[in-house]
Amino acid sequence: MRKFFIGFIALLFVVSMAAVTMVYAGAVKAPDKPLTFENKKGPVTFEHSIHIKAGLKCETCHHMWKDKTKEPKGCKECHKAKKEGNVPRLYNMAHKSDHSCKGCHKARKKAGKKAGPTKCSGCHKK
Repeated sequence: MRKFFIGFIALLFVVSMAAVTMVYAGAVKAPDKPLTFENKKGPVTFEHSIHIKAGLKCETCHHMWKDKTKEPKGCKECHKAKKEGNVPRLYNMAHKSDHSCKGCHKARKKAGKKAGPTKCSGCHKK
């Protein structure tokens, strides 16, 4: 009975490790290169690596990302120039709420953590 139990535990371990490997093998990797968003006030550059190093999870911004094996949607795929239904428009998503880019930067600064810019010229480079 003891050999059966040890064998069962070993099999359970192997199966669980295989499952973990499959999950991570299908995981999406953040882009290595910065993204640039063209804007009339000047382009905005976004670097995933900086945000990952700050301890943020992908789901912080990609809040509707359910299937982790598929590429997450970019901001503009849901947040348009004009409000559609109850989805905030792109400008508000970046500037106007506690959950916006600017709101997150301000909250981190207030908490004494390393934070991104909160003034227009900090993100919009001319």
